[in-house]
Amino acid sequence: MPIEPDSSRCVRCGMPLSYDRYVATVEGDPVSPDPELCAHCAGVAAPSPEVERPVAEDRSAQLDLLLRVYRESAAWPRDAGAVARELGVPADAAPAALIESVPERRSGSRYDAVVLFSGGKDSSWMLMKLAQRGDLRVVAWMLDQGYQSPAALANAESLCEKLGVELVITRPEQDPMNTLFRLGFAVNEEQDPHLLRAAMSYGPACWPCFSTIVAQSSVFCHEKDVPLCFIGTQKGQNRTNMRGKPYVPGGALPPLDAAVEDMVSMLRAHAEAKAPEAAELLRTFRTRTVMVPFYEFIPQPTLERKIADLEALGWAVPRNTGSCSTNCMMNELGYRIMRNQYGFDIYQIMEAHERRLMPDPTPAGIAVLDEEAIRRGAKLIQLTPVERLKWGVDRGPA
Repeated sequence: MPIEPDSSRCVRCGMPLSYDRYVATVEGDPVSPDPELCAHCAGVAAPSPEVERPVAEDRSAQLDLLLRVYRESAAWPRDAGAVARELGVPADAAPAALIESVPERRSGSRYDAVVLFSGGKDSSWMLMKLAQRGDLRVVAWMLDQGYQSPAALANAESLCEKLGVELVITRPEQDPMNTLFRLGFAVNEEQDPHLLRAAMSYGPACWPCFSTIVAQSSVFCHEKDVPLCFIGTQKGQNRTNMRGKPYVPGGALPPLDAAVEDMVSMLRAHAEAKAPEAAELLRTFRTRTVMVPFYEFIPQPTLERKIADLEALGWAVPRNTGSCSTNCMMNELGYRIMRNQYGFDIYQIMEAHERRLMPDPTPAGIAVLDEEAIRRGAKLIQLTPVERLKWGVDRGPA
C-alpha cells in the first residue's frame, strides 16, 4: 500500500526511515527494531559487499588490465591465472571474475566502448580521461529527453569536438516521453507495492528518464555491437538490483541486459497497461555489452579539480538546472514531487549509502530546492493547474 509522507531519517547514516521500513516489508527482510535507526545501522540487515568497498580505493591498474585483456583477447586465454603468469604479477592482481567477464574484441565492431554521456561534470570528466588514453575507439552516446539544459548540450558538442570523440544524440518523440514522466509522477496512486518501491528507489522523474536512457542505449549497443559501456555513476550503483543484490557475483563486470531488465521491465509493463505509445520508448534489445563503472576503478577528484579540468577545455557549469543536477531541467521538479509524495528524494537514499562507507558518518543536511527551477520544469512539461495542485508543485519549500 502507498506510504504516508515521512521525512524522518536514520540518525546515523541519514537513510529515510519510511523508505527503509517499506522496502524491508515488501522484500520480507528484517525491520529495524530501533525507531531512530535504519535496518543497516541497527545491525539487522547485512551490508552488500559491493557497497562496502573503500571509497578512495584506486583500482586503475585493474582497469588497465581489463582493457589490455580486451584488446588482446584473441591472444590471451580467459583465465586469471594464465593472465597473471603472462604479466608476471600475483594472481590476485588479475581477479578471475573480472577477467572472465571481459567481452571479446571483434573486428567488425566499429567502437570498443560507448560512454553514457549526459554532458554533466561526472560523465564529461570520465569521457575526457578515456579519450586521453588513446587506446580505445570511444563514442559518446547521449539521450536528450527534451529537457537537457542547452548549456549541457553545448558542453557535449564542444567537448567531444575538442577530444576528437564522435557524439551521438538520441532524441525520442516528446509526447510519449512526457507521458512517461507523468506516469512516474502518478505512481504513488498505484497499489502494486513493487511498483511503488521502484518509484521510491529511482524517483518519479528520474525513473522514466533513466529507463529510457538504459533502453535506448541497449538499442544502440545492439545495433553497433558495442562490447564495453562506461558509466559515471557512484560506487555501488548499477551493480545491484532493486533488492540490493548483485547482478553478478564477485568483481565481474555487470551486463547491460541485467540493468535493462531490472530498471526498465517494470515501468515498461506499467506503461503498456496505461499508455502503450509511451511504452515503445522502453523497447530493448539483447546485447553482449558489459558496464564498466568508471569511478569504481578511478577515484573521483575533488569537485573543484574536476570542474577546473573541464573548464580548461571550455566546459561551463549550467546555471538553470537547480540544486543537484548539472544537466537536466526536470530534476528539481521531480525532487519537489517526490518529497511531497514520500517525504524524501532519491539523493537522500544515495547519500545514505555513501555515508555508510564512512567510519563515523554524520547525516548531511537536506538540499534546499530551487523554486525557479521547479517552476521552469513545470512550465516546460506544461503541467496543468490541476496537475500542479495534485502534485504539490507550488506548495513552497519542502
